Amino acid sequence: MDFRCEAGVSTPAGIWQQVQDISSIALMRILEFSACIQESGVVHSAGVILMPINRLSDMEENLEDLKEQLVGKVKALNFAPQEEKIRIKQQVRELRKEIREQEEDYWQVIARQTKTVEIPEQEAEIIVAEIVEEVGQIEVQRQYPDEVIQILQEIRDKLNQPGATAAAKLKGVISSFPPFVGISYEAELDTENFFQQHFPTFRKWAKVLAKKS
Repeated sequence: MDFRCEAGVSTPAGIWQQVQDISSIALMRILEFSACIQESGVVHSAGVILMPINRLSDMEENLEDLKEQLVGKVKALNFAPQEEKIRIKQQVRELRKEIREQEEDYWQVIARQTKTVEIPEQEAEIIVAEIVEEVGQIEVQRQYPDEVIQILQEIRDKLNQPGATAAAKLKGVISSFPPFVGISYEAELDTENFFQQHFPTFRKWAKVLAKKS
């Protein structure tokens, strides 16, 4: 039986060889791409490409852009005709969700970064003292929702535990900040303003860490 087509296509055996050749070329391109990615500093884990630690500054810039967009949408909502308000409200919700997710990712990267950097003990002592004192003030004033105060109390309690150095304690509590970001957004708090108002030394330290990354 003649398997050739009138258009000049090869026999099934020839077609199978062409498929194998294409697959081989595709595999080579994937391997070349993977090598380039590894050289650029991207981390691979179980086949998943993770964001490199040196992207903290880019993440901060992206967050600033998103927050500017959010401010613009909120202003537009105030002056929009009634028929446009629902659409703009949806855009505001989507922006807030994206900001929350990216801020959580940002603090997760900070948490990973602190495991590999050396924090001077004197610097860590100042930051720890600031957090402990300010949480006490927040606790007394009760100006934030109970869920926010609860997680801050947990952070304060970890910092007050005896035995470890201030630097070790600070490294230990950084991982508590991504869930804090999630809770603060549920409470409709601006986490950046919150950190600047209550933990300015800690926030300054985190920004310096981001610039070094």
